[in-house]
Amino acid sequence: MYRLPLILVGISLIALVFAILLFVKTTQHTDPIQFSSDEKVSSESAKLVIDVSGAVKNPGVYTMEHGSRVSDAIAMAGGFSDKADLDTIAIQINQASILSDGAKVYIPIQGTTNQQLPVSQVLSSKTISVNTASADELDTLSGIGPATAKKIIDNRPYTKLEDLVTKKAMGQSLFDKLKVQLTL
Repeated sequence: MYRLPLILVGISLIALVFAILLFVKTTQHTDPIQFSSDEKVSSESAKLVIDVSGAVKNPGVYTMEHGSRVSDAIAMAGGFSDKADLDTIAIQINQASILSDGAKVYIPIQGTTNQQLPVSQVLSSKTISVNTASADELDTLSGIGPATAKKIIDNRPYTKLEDLVTKKAMGQSLFDKLKVQLTL
C-alpha cells in the first residue's frame, strides 16, 4: 500500500536531483565569447614608402611609420641641404601634412625656376586614402561628388582598392580612371 507512493517519491527525488545538477551545470561561469575581426593590420601595411628629393642632405626612398609627417621625412633624409630655398619652403610646403604611401616630397633648390604645375597635375600627383579621407577631400577628385563620397565613407573599411567596386561605392569605369590617385 505504501509501496507505490514510495516509488513515486523516489523517482521524483531522482528527477529533482537531475534537474538541479543540470541547472547548476548550465549556469556555471563560462568564458565570454570573443569576437575577432578577420582584418588584421600587418606591420607591413602600417609602413609608408616615401620618396624624398631635392635640397636635402640624403635624398632617397625611405620607409616610415603610418602617420608620419612631411617634417619627419625631411629629418629622415638628413634635413635641408645648404642649397634649400627656405623662403619657397616656408610658403609652399606644409611640413605638418601627414604622408600617404608612395608620396613624393620635393624640397626646392635655390635659384631654380618656380614653375607652377597645372591644377590637374597637382591633383593627380596627390593620393587620397579611401579609408581616412573626408568627404571634402574625396570631392576634390574628378568624377566624385557628394553622393559618391558618402558611399565611399559608408562602405569603409577597405582592405584593397578594388573593394570600392565590389562594395558598389563607385563604378568600374570611374575606379579605372581614379585608381592611381587612391590609396588605402
